[in-house]
Amino acid sequence: MTSAIHPFRWLPALLVGLCAATAAEVAVASLLYSGPGLLRSLTVVLAVEAAALGAGLWTAPGRRPDLMEALRRRWILGLGSFLVATLFSGFWSFVTAVGGTALGQGLGLALLAALPMYAVGGILGALGTAAETEAVGSARVVAGPAALGAALGFAVTGAFLPQTFSPASLLLASLVLLSGAGVVYGSLPHALGLVQVRASRPSGSEEVRVEDHYLPTGEPSVRVLFEGARLRRWSLPGDRVAEGWDVTACTSLLASGTGMEAVLLIGGGASAVPAAALRERPSLRIDILERSLCVVELGRDHFETGLTDGGDGRIGLHVGNLEEVLAAHPGPYGLVVLDTGALAPADASALSARFSSSVVERVSPDGYLVLGPGDPPGEDWMIPEAWQFAVYTRPVPAELGRLGSRVPEREVLWVASPCGPLPDAVGGFHRHIEERA
Repeated sequence: MTSAIHPFRWLPALLVGLCAATAAEVAVASLLYSGPGLLRSLTVVLAVEAAALGAGLWTAPGRRPDLMEALRRRWILGLGSFLVATLFSGFWSFVTAVGGTALGQGLGLALLAALPMYAVGGILGALGTAAETEAVGSARVVAGPAALGAALGFAVTGAFLPQTFSPASLLLASLVLLSGAGVVYGSLPHALGLVQVRASRPSGSEEVRVEDHYLPTGEPSVRVLFEGARLRRWSLPGDRVAEGWDVTACTSLLASGTGMEAVLLIGGGASAVPAAALRERPSLRIDILERSLCVVELGRDHFETGLTDGGDGRIGLHVGNLEEVLAAHPGPYGLVVLDTGALAPADASALSARFSSSVVERVSPDGYLVLGPGDPPGEDWMIPEAWQFAVYTRPVPAELGRLGSRVPEREVLWVASPCGPLPDAVGGFHRHIEERA
């Protein structure tokens, strides 16, 4: 699972910066040569423009669930301000006496310089907030393109302003570009909702983070826990019920097996399996092996797992190098569940053939081994020839599908057992293939 900045993510900010520079230069050109008075001072015009831009940035919406809606309102204000500036500039061009009066100069300063720059500042500030709250990208995809767009706007305006019939034509072109920038921004995948980072902690060379994803309306959509680029846990808000792949596999296989007394979860530090499994079979013993303490802590704080290092009662939680903690738990277990997302790509021990065989050895003669929600981690994973095995798939929930390339389109379970035929379905997972390479 990977994430990347959209190739056109920079374009809206560049166009907004271009429009800002055009409005600023048109205002300077109109006011500086409008007639006698204070507004012929370049310093005053630039100071008002800079202050208006700063005020727009200062008052831009911060992190909140309805950020996208607030950004839309700022964009509408921007379109309205450029429309007003275009109309006033056109009126100024045809009634030149307007520029010679104090009232006309004051209105020019407000409508040509202050209002467009304030609106643009609000748009850029909201774009920056959205970029900072997204899981991919950063504010640099706003600040850099906006500055380059401003430079382009100054150059284009300087080249065409002396040749145009009316400065209003340049403001009208900016109005069209600003509208186009809004269309482009609204079409980007990130604009489908807002991401708020609830918690973030470093874990080795990676980052463990909890994100709340919202719909454009501000309604909560899904809460997710990522370790680096790997999805470790998700949950839906409110009354919406959807089981994780591990819960589905565990409860389904527990119901089909009568002799299971113990379950081993490898990478279950944020899993909902313990609570679900004990509801299914209160006498069950559960051992959880986890590589990252941060995953355990954030899972407890934000997903109510209730897990603590060392465990409690029938649940034993052990954090450390997976190969070492696995060696301390010989089993056997009626069900062994391995979260492939818990294996860091750089963790050589977790991907070794020795680790693979150690996991297989923990499965009881009448038990099950489940790997998910993706393919086995590496070519060293070998299922014994005598075992039965099958692959099961299901689509990811629609709420997770909104995360785009950060999650796969389907969840995959690899189920193996040293005995008996495997079921045609595991909960909502349906049998996909059954073959050996």
